[in-house]
Amino acid sequence: MTLLSPLWLFALLVIIAYIVGVHRYGWSTQKWHLATLFFLILALSRPVTLEKPIRVEESGSDVILAVDVSYSMRATDIAPNRLEAAKQLLLQLIHSDKQERFGVIAHTTSAIILSPLTKDTQLLEHLFSTLDESQIITKGTNVMSALELARKMSHAKNPLVVLLTDGGDNLDYHKERAFAQDNGLKICVVMLASVGGSTLPAEDGALKDDKGHIVVSSRNDAIKELSSKYVEGADVGSVLHWIEFEKNDNFTGSSMVQRYGELFYLPLMLALLSFLMAHTTLGERISKKLVAVLALIGIHLSAGVFDYPNAIIAKHYFEQENYETSAQWYQKIASNEGKFNTANAYYKAGKYQEALGVYRTIRTHDSTFKSKIFYNIGNCHIRLSEFDNARNAFLKSLTLRYTKEADKNLQAIMGEKEQQTLNVRKEKKDQFSSDENKPTGEKKNGKEGGGSNMQSDIATSGAGDALKKTQGDPRFSTSQGKAALSSRQYELINQRAVHETKPW
Repeated sequence: MTLLSPLWLFALLVIIAYIVGVHRYGWSTQKWHLATLFFLILALSRPVTLEKPIRVEESGSDVILAVDVSYSMRATDIAPNRLEAAKQLLLQLIHSDKQERFGVIAHTTSAIILSPLTKDTQLLEHLFSTLDESQIITKGTNVMSALELARKMSHAKNPLVVLLTDGGDNLDYHKERAFAQDNGLKICVVMLASVGGSTLPAEDGALKDDKGHIVVSSRNDAIKELSSKYVEGADVGSVLHWIEFEKNDNFTGSSMVQRYGELFYLPLMLALLSFLMAHTTLGERISKKLVAVLALIGIHLSAGVFDYPNAIIAKHYFEQENYETSAQWYQKIASNEGKFNTANAYYKAGKYQEALGVYRTIRTHDSTFKSKIFYNIGNCHIRLSEFDNARNAFLKSLTLRYTKEADKNLQAIMGEKEQQTLNVRKEKKDQFSSDENKPTGEKKNGKEGGGSNMQSDIATSGAGDALKKTQGDPRFSTSQGKAALSSRQYELINQRAVHETKPW
């Protein structure tokens, strides 16, 4: 059994204060009220049993969000400014539409991929919150670069492109329109600028041109000819309606979904029973039996303590290179650490599909831990020769946190024939350590899997020293800040800054 909302258990502190008051009025009725409160809190914490994950078929459209991050997007005629309004709109889109895959492009005079096509809402939300426009020095806008990159991102016949912009610099968009029509792009332009426009912030107050005149950036309606849908302002409803109207099944696939057996009704029934006992004479007769019931429940809730011996046995088999048996023991641990170690053991056993299935069931808000999961997923896809999926996984890992290992693996499969550039059996050692800065190697025999620089740390869960180690592991620390975009991404988007003359 596990709890989906364990934070509710902190409400049990109220019981301590309640017990103090009970001494003033006696236990005859108050003990049943105390039991009622206990069971209600337990029900709110949502006790569940973990069931076998199921594979769910899914389909949807490829939607590419192209965000103009040029200097003019810092204008404040759209509050708080145009770029912030664009970020808010993007967040509303990904939270309102759970069916489509979203990819993110940032463009000025250059365009880069911030995120490949994904349904991972947490990853996309993380990207929007870490985009730092102060690191972008290019000032102009090249819409064509965004369209060309959007076309490369999706293999769909008619991908949907949402352009969030103030109109760009061009007075004529015939070339961009012809490109979109020839390549099957369906475009929705979201205009994030006003007719009157606004000045642009600078160190000395407002931005000025080379003649000393204050620059006023206003909307450029010429871009309207490029779109099949033109939305004025951050109207998320209109964009969603357009996506629904234009959508088609660009992709089909499946995902693993963790199933739960709900148990909240059991403590709820006990809460109702104890409340009745408080106001009937029957309560006096079964007082002693209630103590036994509470004791049994307390033992059941502390079942997590037994994760410790399971983790010890699983780790023993892992160190003995009996990875399949290790995975079976780790499966008995319902925590994220248990799932992570289960998948690692499957990987080392050469069961990459099984490892992928377990990795995908892990849910966490820790960006560092999530980065490791995507990194390991990428290595599984390499072993299965699924190089497109591997690239996407490594990009997600690098977006959440930069590591040399993920960057190295990504570069190895980018831009060349994967079968010729990557020898997945070449490596003599696997990095398999709980300390990223001091990786250790393990020799492989002919039966085991592993490889591709995979970092598969063994985390323990349970009681005693093992539990302390898990709590101290930085992968599970909620105090760590989110990783910003890598310097390489800003370098790519700024690469044409030296060629700009009059970006306005």
